[in-house]
Formats: sequence, C-alpha cells, structure tokens
Amino acid sequence: MKRFQGKKILITGGSQGIGRACADLFADEGAEVWFNYSRDEQAAHRVEKAIAARDGRARALQADLGVPRQVESLWSEVSSGGNPDILILNAAFQKKATLDDTDMDLLRRTFEVNVFGNFQLARLFLHGRRREGGKGNLVIHSSNQSEFVHANGFAYGLSKAALNHMVRHLAAAAVRDGVRVNGVLLGWFDTEGERKVMSAAAIREQAAHGIPMGRAGDPREAARLTLFLASEDSSYMTGSLLRCDGGFALDPDLGT
Repeated sequence: MKRFQGKKILITGGSQGIGRACADLFADEGAEVWFNYSRDEQAAHRVEKAIAARDGRARALQADLGVPRQVESLWSEVSSGGNPDILILNAAFQKKATLDDTDMDLLRRTFEVNVFGNFQLARLFLHGRRREGGKGNLVIHSSNQSEFVHANGFAYGLSKAALNHMVRHLAAAAVRDGVRVNGVLLGWFDTEGERKVMSAAAIREQAAHGIPMGRAGDPREAARLTLFLASEDSSYMTGSLLRCDGGFALDPDLGT
C-alpha cells in the first residue's frame, strides 16, 4: 500500500523546484495532488503530464497567493470535492535587496505572498479539517534566512522569520483537533529559480566553498523530509522546525 493512498494534498508553488519535487513524490506515494502556480502555465502542465504518465493524479491551478480573492478561489476549487488532508505551503516571493534598497512596495509584496497568503490558506485548511472531524498535516517551508542576516535578503528574511513563529502558533491552535503543523528550514538548493540567476557551474563552485557538505541541495531531498513530516512516521511531532541545509547553519558564510 502506498503511504498516501486515498489522501488529498494541496502544494503551493508546485510547478518547479522543491514544490515540483513534492508533487512528484506525493503522487508516486498515491496522493491526489493539487498544486498551484503563479505564472508559468506550460511548466505546470508539464508536471501534470509527467505525473499522469506514471499513473499518478495531479491538477494544476493558477493563483497569485498575494491576492486574497485568488486564494479564496483556489481553495474553493480544491475543496469542492472534499477538503485536503495535507497542505504544503512551499510557494514564496523573493526579490534580493538590501535594507537600504527595500521600499514599502517590496516589503508589502513579500509579506502579502509569504505571510498573508500562507496564513489565509492555513486558516482555511484548519477550518476545513475541523469541519471534517480533525486530523491532518500542514508543512510550511521556511528558510535559513529567517535566522541569519543575509545582506541581500532583508524583506525575504523578515517574512520567513514570521513563518517560523506561525508554525508554532498554528501547531498550538490545532493540536487538540489532531492536526499537526511542522516546518522546514531550507538551505540552498539547485533549482530552476537559482539557475535563472546563476549557471550550474557557478552554483557548484559557490556551494563547494559556502556549504559544509560542499554542494547545493537536490530538491528531492527537501521533498523527502516534507513527506516524512506529512506522514505517520512523524506522528509524535508538531510545532517543530527541522533544518535541511547541508550543514550551512554550522558555519554560515554570510558573504554568499
């Protein structure tokens, strides 16, 4: 029996990177996967087709998580045939900028997606699970930047620090309902997003010097930890923040 047979899951930002790795892994474990994407419709359809080719089930829906009415529409569509059992909050907005280069528009946009949109979906998920008798799993993808001062990540770092505390608050509010809430502190991963600004060779070279394990992460490594937190293998865990960063926190190179 596949571990998530009969389970319904919503993954935000599932068309590429860690979100796509999660969609692939959960689908292969039998879940009915729904995922949102913000802009790249072709990439989203490629994920759907790839999962279908392996006899999995996946459906992509477009939504900007920084726009409340689009979040409401996304949830209404996903929950129309029954509320999801699992919610993976993976999508994030990031524009690199120092404190001096961060204006109110950038700070607002970052929080609209990374904090407000995630809160809105988490709240809808918890209410849905309560209506169906409780039990469920929520996993939030945070970042090492929530804890370390990265000069070019002011707005992003603030938003991820807020997510860390949101994990704890949501876990405390939902524990008696049988809903577990956990988070992942992600390090540097070799994803499509990173390759838009750096070549594969540049990623390898910088990771070799800046990451104790000497490499950037594979998105599937983050997906496997996410699956663990959403599964019964972690049944006695809630309110936890687990680190997946190749040892970066042991010796953070803040110049990278």
